[in-house]
Amino acid sequence: MKYSSFHNLDYTNKYTEQDDREGLSVLRWSMFDCPHLGLGSGKRYMERIPVMILDDICREERLRPNVALGYVSKSYADRHSLPVRDSHRVGLAVKLKTSCSRIRFKYMRSLIVRGVSRIRISREYIYFDVDDLKEMGLFVS
Repeated sequence: MKYSSFHNLDYTNKYTEQDDREGLSVLRWSMFDCPHLGLGSGKRYMERIPVMILDDICREERLRPNVALGYVSKSYADRHSLPVRDSHRVGLAVKLKTSCSRIRFKYMRSLIVRGVSRIRISREYIYFDVDDLKEMGLFVS
């Protein structure tokens, strides 16, 4: 189950709402959770840079992202045929669902201004990663 920025969670004693919001203005770490690992996996395994970049963009542009994919575990990635070197496996990539071209443009513009050099855009999604081991580019599919 993926969460939008409007999601309501049943927090526990081990993972509280304060943990979920730590260091973020708009986003919650649980938005980046792996569906197989559950609550708290986004905070434990997602790299800070892509999350902080997205949080800054959402605050500045007043956007509420629908995170389609953040960190994924090996079992989830294998089950969904993600390549071995997919950046989601190491918490360096974010895939956002949005069908509005104006919103996709705002994300793209803001990502470029912040130095993100790998962005993929389709009719329904915008993807970015901060994986230095991959070729930079703007990809349209």
